[in-house]
Amino acid sequence: MGRPLDKNIDSTPGSGVTYATGRGSDEATLDTAAQLRLLIDSVRDYAIFTLDVTGRIASWNAGAERIKGYRAEEILGQHFSRFYPPEDVAWGKPQWELEVASREGRFEDEGWRVRKDGSRFWANVIITALRDGSGRLVGFGKVTRDFTERKRAEEVREMERLREALQARDEFLSVASHELKTPLTSLQLKINSLLRLAEGAPEAGVPGARLTKDLELARRQVRKLTDLIEDLLDVSRISAGKLTLAPAPMDLAALVQEVVARNAPLATQAGCRVELDVVSPVMGRWDRQRLDQVVTNLLTNALKYGAGMPVFVRLRVEESHVVLSVRDEGIGIAPEDLPRIFERFERAVSERRYHGLGLGLFITQQVVLAHGGTVEARSVPDQGSTFTVRLPMSAPSPGSLPGPLSIS
Repeated sequence: MGRPLDKNIDSTPGSGVTYATGRGSDEATLDTAAQLRLLIDSVRDYAIFTLDVTGRIASWNAGAERIKGYRAEEILGQHFSRFYPPEDVAWGKPQWELEVASREGRFEDEGWRVRKDGSRFWANVIITALRDGSGRLVGFGKVTRDFTERKRAEEVREMERLREALQARDEFLSVASHELKTPLTSLQLKINSLLRLAEGAPEAGVPGARLTKDLELARRQVRKLTDLIEDLLDVSRISAGKLTLAPAPMDLAALVQEVVARNAPLATQAGCRVELDVVSPVMGRWDRQRLDQVVTNLLTNALKYGAGMPVFVRLRVEESHVVLSVRDEGIGIAPEDLPRIFERFERAVSERRYHGLGLGLFITQQVVLAHGGTVEARSVPDQGSTFTVRLPMSAPSPGSLPGPLSIS
């Protein structure tokens, strides 16, 4: 083995480069400057070259020849603007880059550049101002990397993301069309039935009991349509940051009891017994309309997926928070689906068996978060699910809800 290098070093002031110096009668002095030139000349993955102060090419390495296609004798002395697309040259981008590098010390950019054969490649470019010991600008160093393959990979990923987004949109439109069409069809049938009765015997009129029943059904269908449309509008408002809270003093226990009573017909239809365990009153400062949405969404969700089984609604005060839980003993949620059930348009079950737009839990989470609270779900497949909402006793000051926290 040769003798180790002495610890002496040679540093050129202001150069930013430090060299180790070897000494010994049987060893030649290392030509570090030649080594540095050899390194630059040997690099083929980077185009490394220098420009004079006007932007004309003063040096050229093997990497520059490989990436840009020019041999040194073809390009030395030419202006570096020939590497730029015509549209960039037209607005003066090459000169602007030199001005920025001169003023700030360096310039970095990614964009299209042009090879000798006219083909374009996606380049990462760094231009560094070169100054002598007195600070005088003597030229520029330029390093260019060919990122075309990375750019193509990004474009493929973006196209895949767009394809998935379009597929999700189409699936949503299909579900939304079905959900909107169902109550409309029922409403239209009832209205047509009433019209036929009235036209068949106008002097007799429609029996009061029949009229009341049909109008009640029509009212429920109109309410369902209104709720569907409001859900869609709420998603749009949340995305735009325009869904607002209007907190005011209220009794949350009374609201929970009201929501349960209002959905008693739905519970009967689902074959569910709703067991209510509420400490009353529970006074606080919240947006009553928005919490009505939260309680309604959680209860109807439990009735839908826990049909035929009891549903348990519990409200308690724990220190400075209220805790609302809604538990069913229905089909439950698979562990892999739990992380995404609060995302918009997400459904953990077949849309053919269970109707809905997949918006209720998304809106619920956003409203709870806006109140400064949390909502979580625990579930065991085939054993049911429990949704737990924790709210501070007072919501934040009136204002817009933040945009959704988890949008793909």
